[in-house]
Amino acid sequence: MELDRLLPAHDFRSCFTRRIAADPATVWRALLDVTAEELPVSRRLMLLRTTGRNRLKGPFLDTFPTPTLSTVEGAELVKGMVAKFWRLRPPSAPIEPGDADAFARFAEPGWAKAAMSLRVVPDGDATVVFFETRVQATDARSRRIFRPYWLFIRLGGAAFIRVEVLRAVARRAERAAAITDATDADGASC
Repeated sequence: MELDRLLPAHDFRSCFTRRIAADPATVWRALLDVTAEELPVSRRLMLLRTTGRNRLKGPFLDTFPTPTLSTVEGAELVKGMVAKFWRLRPPSAPIEPGDADAFARFAEPGWAKAAMSLRVVPDGDATVVFFETRVQATDARSRRIFRPYWLFIRLGGAAFIRVEVLRAVARRAERAAAITDATDADGASC
């Protein structure tokens, strides 16, 4: 797993899963194609979090304000950044956004490293999607400061976003799988 490579140790973690009645390729495509417009709760929460500065529009993964660190096509996408998330306007660490190696190596005190993985795993005639978030504080003080923020967002906005994303991916993938099944059935009857 790329997430294990980029952020193997963590202080905080959440993981949401959903089993989807579609093959992995269809689920992966749905994951990439879900738009911010399909995620009304997430759009409102992100607007609140960014105090109106970030209006999500278009493909969700492209517009989500966290850089992509790694993609294993068809299997896993990891987004992550280093910031002081507990601040109203969190400053980013002095590393290049999206630089996976710099992210993995970063250890300067006073920050938190956050990574989110969306992973697609075959499960019989279906697919399971894992939406995992890990955070590692770079020192004890940052861990203490981050903890109340984590408790607030984990039970509030972040959980709603993850559930809504998984629901939208499932809706999109299962609809595509049903269309493919109907087309295959029509073709087989000729």
